Amino acid sequence: MPQAPQPRSLMETFEAEFEENIAPRLQARDHERLAFKRKMVRNWLLVFAAGAAVAIAFFFVSRDVDSVFFALPAGAATYWFLIARPLKQLTESVKREIFIPLCDALGFTYHLFPDGSNAQYFSELGLVGSFNRSQFEDEVSGRYQGLAFSLVDAHLKDKDDKNTRTVFHGLLAAFEVNKGFQGRTVVLRDGGLIGNFLGGIGKNLDRVNLEDPRFERAYEVYASDQIEARYLLTPAFMDRLIALEQRLGSKVRLAFDRNSLLMSVELNRDAFNIGNLDAPLADRNRLRAIVADLSMIFEVVDTLRLNAETKL
Repeated sequence: MPQAPQPRSLMETFEAEFEENIAPRLQARDHERLAFKRKMVRNWLLVFAAGAAVAIAFFFVSRDVDSVFFALPAGAATYWFLIARPLKQLTESVKREIFIPLCDALGFTYHLFPDGSNAQYFSELGLVGSFNRSQFEDEVSGRYQGLAFSLVDAHLKDKDDKNTRTVFHGLLAAFEVNKGFQGRTVVLRDGGLIGNFLGGIGKNLDRVNLEDPRFERAYEVYASDQIEARYLLTPAFMDRLIALEQRLGSKVRLAFDRNSLLMSVELNRDAFNIGNLDAPLADRNRLRAIVADLSMIFEVVDTLRLNAETKL
């Protein structure tokens, strides 16, 4: 397995792999994109025609204006089969053409549809809200600087009898750490003391008060071992965590537990979104933006020094 590059060379690796492997494969398939766009014009007309035909049929049968709303399911079904489903299939195929060779070059593994089996663990730690609906895509895993990691795009929702709300949309990252944690330390970005206790964080962990007023204003720390929490959350670490969140431009929550550091990065978007199909498939700028997001996550290892065996 090839040695994974440093974060500073991740973009360089992408550029080389794009020219040699990714771009030729995408260019060879660009005719599919053009054919798809032409077909979509016809399919949209069919969607409207199907909806209108069903609405007219219901109206003449029942003579009730409200009956035209029965056309909505027919229109939605037609939209799914003629537009949404083909677009989804093409997008998934293109993603494989992009990320499988890129991850191979990095020594990583890519899965389009992971199981996301550890998401409940993130919820238990308070890194994401409580959820009963989940969707996972685009998992990248492997070893980085000798540390095992997993990174997955997650969309988590909570559904009750009346409403469905998104509780988290972003990246869930888990890194193996060369440190053995005796207890559990959780660093939360938002929610307030009351909100975090209502979320269950304060039930088994104690609030940790730190001396850095800037960090105290931005984060709330809970731990089962106050001494270990202060050992981990050194002034240098707190400075690096604040700087990391500013670079990501997103809310970051993390937890030290067992021999792992788990992190949620709230993006409110798909991290691996390849965009629409108006531009050629081999659009370097569009793909470069995805790699830039990926690079920022791998900077966590260097920024937080996860591979160091000394304290943070």
